[in-house]
Amino acid sequence: MIALRFPVLLLLLPPLLWLAWRMPYRWGIPSSRPASLLQRHTARWFPVALAILIGLSAAGPEWRQEVKGMAPVVDFAVVLDGSSSMRIIDGGNTQGEDRWRAAKRLLANFISRREEDRFALILFSGHPVTLSPLTADHTRLFRILANLNIDARDDGTAIGSALMTAVRRLSDSPARSRVILLLTDGSQNRQGVMPVEAAEEAKASGIRVHTVFIGHAGESLVPIEGGGFVRLTVEADPETLKKVAGATGGESFSAEDPAGLARSLAAIDTLEKTQLPVDAPSEGKPLAKWMLSLAAVLALPLALDLARKRGAPRPAWLGEEGA
Repeated sequence: MIALRFPVLLLLLPPLLWLAWRMPYRWGIPSSRPASLLQRHTARWFPVALAILIGLSAAGPEWRQEVKGMAPVVDFAVVLDGSSSMRIIDGGNTQGEDRWRAAKRLLANFISRREEDRFALILFSGHPVTLSPLTADHTRLFRILANLNIDARDDGTAIGSALMTAVRRLSDSPARSRVILLLTDGSQNRQGVMPVEAAEEAKASGIRVHTVFIGHAGESLVPIEGGGFVRLTVEADPETLKKVAGATGGESFSAEDPAGLARSLAAIDTLEKTQLPVDAPSEGKPLAKWMLSLAAVLALPLALDLARKRGAPRPAWLGEEGA
């Protein structure tokens, strides 16, 4: 597809064409009147062709081609619970994968399946921390997830504040679809913004929130340093997560083990296969240099003929044509 970078400069074309048409130039001047059909046509149309090429070159013509990954269909803000309860191993298998490792692994898989989209990554426990703003650099996100560990010094579950941070990260996004993906295994236990309040803010901004509740309420096994396990009782509030998702047009899922978390993320991946028409991103390859090269080729014989006729008197027959 051909496009123009400066289409307003096409306004130069009409006066250039008028000058070219009125130019008193003929092949064979001053020795004789152009006689052959070729001479007459080249004398008339070479200047016109030059004017068209120069006028179009000024408008910056480009050959535009689609470019992959420049205009995201969906912008995601991933909000990941980093509280100490995420060390719990579900399913009763003490050799199994804890919630934290399962969440990181499956999030990386989720991101890898969505090559066209951008992601922001927010970790929260007692307070939210933005680990990455919106980026299409998936390799960087994989590296962050691989090196991410739980910091028990700021334990707690500030779901509302984390959601509000995600809303701010998506507020200026130009994407057609903006989504918050919340993964948590607990309930709000910090003062400040409540989850439902953050959901209302997301709704007002046109942002959907999908929530995934990891694990289950009650006692679970938590590994401790030095080996062994202790039983930990976790307060859960899946009903609030359902309200948060429902208020924004999103979906709420429950995952009692890594397999359930994988199914939940796969369901969200399917939900966010948007059918909205998206303008194809493209990049332009300038065509002006080729047009100017062609103009130079056309101008060369004209320039040589003008040089040959330099200083010669204007022939009388030019006036007869009203040139």
